[in-house]
Amino acid sequence: MLIDRLIVGPIEENCYIVGDEETRRGVIIDPGDEPERIVGTVRGLGLKVDTIFNTHAHVDHICAAQDVKEQLGARLYLHPGDEMYLPDLVEHAAMFGMHKARRPTVDVWMADGDRIECGTLEIAVTHAPGHTPGHCLLTIGEDVFCGDLIFAGSIGRTDLPGGNYEQIIASLESTILTLPEPTRLHPGHGESTTVAVERRLNPFLRGLSPRRRSRSAI
Repeated sequence: MLIDRLIVGPIEENCYIVGDEETRRGVIIDPGDEPERIVGTVRGLGLKVDTIFNTHAHVDHICAAQDVKEQLGARLYLHPGDEMYLPDLVEHAAMFGMHKARRPTVDVWMADGDRIECGTLEIAVTHAPGHTPGHCLLTIGEDVFCGDLIFAGSIGRTDLPGGNYEQIIASLESTILTLPEPTRLHPGHGESTTVAVERRLNPFLRGLSPRRRSRSAI
């Protein structure tokens, strides 16, 4: 599996291009800004991308989605819990100096438990609210693209509209802490890490325990 990370936009967000090296099909995760650079990288890698996933709909993660999907002929996946952010997306983006943002059209409202194929790869969707109501993890094999749920040494903010501290703690306990220690975590900002490292060093995980997921919260 090919994983290419692009750091885009003024908030230095991680946009991931993931490809199946056998079939040369790929997906894009969180195209936050710089659509021309994202599309150019896809083409330079020789990938056919027809699917774009957004872990959530904060401006730094989704502002390039519409341009990228139009240029590549792709479909955009987002959890409906984050639809609330779309109407004011362009105005909020401008506050961060992102003046080329466009409100995206969502093609598929994804849900917890969805599985989407891309060549020989399978992308599993896990709803993990707290940073935003519709925040999701995307798992491909032993790699988890975790948006802003967890970072190397930290966790996502919950003081923004739609954030909820109790929910993000529950999500961490029912998702990240239940994963095998070698699992690789690819966050929305900063460097990748592993479950083992975060269990040992992340101060926000101290005192937390793996818990079975509550279906009522999904």
